[in-house]
Amino acid sequence: MNAKTATENPIATAQRGRAHVVAACLAVLTREIHGAGLEKHAALDLLRDAPDKIDAALTRGPGALVVYRLDRRGARGVVSDSESRLGHFTAAAEQEGAPLFGFCPGAIAELAAHIDAGAASLKKDA
Repeated sequence: MNAKTATENPIATAQRGRAHVVAACLAVLTREIHGAGLEKHAALDLLRDAPDKIDAALTRGPGALVVYRLDRRGARGVVSDSESRLGHFTAAAEQEGAPLFGFCPGAIAELAAHIDAGAASLKKDA
């Protein structure tokens, strides 16, 4: 691993590979949407807006979360790095018994950066 790879911010690294990070997040979200049994139109609405939410979270920084309320009566998502906003969103969903699902695109970007660094190291050693 070179010095640049070791010290570069994982979010900055993800800027070059956002499509891969978005795809990984969408894969996980799709699985959760399917498991929640959402109707097709509601699921497609969430998936249509998801790339923008994921991109917004990556732009906000490593602490930003994307949290979805996977309720058949009103599925929706929120992007935030504010504990109070996320707390309000999740409390309202929990009060109504709505399933929740969330992920941190910044953490997924960091994992992707480590995978890229490992792959580069393997290529170097080959």
